[in-house]
Amino acid sequence: MNDQQKRLVQTSFARIVPKSEYAAKVFYGRLFEIIPEVQPLFKSDLKTQGIKLFQVISFAVCSLDNMDELLPLLHDLGRRHVKYGTKNEHYVFIGESLIWTLDKVLKDDFTPEIRQAWLDVYSLMAAAMAEAASQEIT
Repeated sequence: MNDQQKRLVQTSFARIVPKSEYAAKVFYGRLFEIIPEVQPLFKSDLKTQGIKLFQVISFAVCSLDNMDELLPLLHDLGRRHVKYGTKNEHYVFIGESLIWTLDKVLKDDFTPEIRQAWLDVYSLMAAAMAEAASQEIT
C-alpha cells in the first residue's frame, strides 16, 4: 500500500464518519444477507456493535502510517474473534460487506482508485487478523 492509497482511504473514511451509524446498519444488513450463519455470533445489539466496528476501522485508518501500532491491535482482534466464533473464511464475506457498504455510502465518490485502496487496506487487516487467529487455534 502506497502513500496515495493511504490518503484515499483516510479522506474517504472522513466522509463516512458522519454517516457511521447508517453505514454500520448497511454493513451488518449486507453481512447477514450473504452469510446469515454469522448473525448468532453477535451477542450485543447491532448499534453497539456498529460503534465498536467504526472505532476499530477509525483506529486502523488513522494508524496506516504507523504499522507498529496497528499490527498488534489487529493481531489481538484476530485472537479475540476466534473466541467469538469467527472463522478465517468469514473474512472474505466481511470484506465483501465492507466494500459494498462503502459503495452504498460514498456513491459516486467511491471511485475505482478508492475501491482498490480500501481492498488493499482490508486485505492487510484481514491477513493480520487471520494470521493471529490461526496461531490461537493451534
